[in-house]
Amino acid sequence: MRLLFQVAAVALAITPAAAVGRHAPRRGSPLAPLPTYTYGTAFGGALDMPIPTTPPDVDHAKALDAAELTVHVVNSYGTPLKISYNSNLGSPTIRGNPGAGVIAQSTDIVVPRDFAGAIFVGETYNPANSKIEVSFSPPQGYRPGLDVSYVDGFSVPLVCSCSGVGVTGCNINLFTLAHCPDQGFGPCNNPKKNVPDGPATPFFAPCQGAAYTYPNDHQANAFGKCDAGDIHCCIGVYCPKPSIQHSKPSLDLTAGNSTLIDTAVV
Repeated sequence: MRLLFQVAAVALAITPAAAVGRHAPRRGSPLAPLPTYTYGTAFGGALDMPIPTTPPDVDHAKALDAAELTVHVVNSYGTPLKISYNSNLGSPTIRGNPGAGVIAQSTDIVVPRDFAGAIFVGETYNPANSKIEVSFSPPQGYRPGLDVSYVDGFSVPLVCSCSGVGVTGCNINLFTLAHCPDQGFGPCNNPKKNVPDGPATPFFAPCQGAAYTYPNDHQANAFGKCDAGDIHCCIGVYCPKPSIQHSKPSLDLTAGNSTLIDTAVV
């Protein structure tokens, strides 16, 4: 799916960063965010219309009654990062702290009803940054849609939890495992962003099924798991590993079929 989004930068923290968990990719000159971008979006992810999975329960009813959702984002990367957001055309915009577009330690991002869009995080402003896709819109009532997507590219590890349980994302810093064959100013571009059924390339393979690494990587879709509206996302390798993240590969990725060993941070 190819969607056109309106893009804006937001400053999303004021407090100093904790100096932990940093494994930085190669640096380059920052790219200023442009007025619009065309993004490769995860098919079946939070920006697509969801498929009903379970009937309403108590937590679901709570989400349906809410006028807005709050996504709490914690920066455990060890250095301030650039953060920006987009919204689907015709969608209301999210609310944060408008300004320079930097997250130092943490922030709360308020998502209104009928929103569909994404939050981008990286060392530079770049449309290939790691992103959190989120929606709070019909047709299945006002149920939160959520996923972590590396479909456009990877910049920093992202993990999201709902009600204390990791539901989407991958806490592996892919830059420490393999060479990126197509790195721009910061993130590693994903060559499979226009290949619906993948599979993931060797660089992105360690996070396949946990974060979207190609458009139909549906195991990373957390729709139906966040109906309580309690959404926490974490940036960095010290974020808790979600159960859908299976393991961490060895450094030998030359054959394209990595050997998996369970060494991921838990």
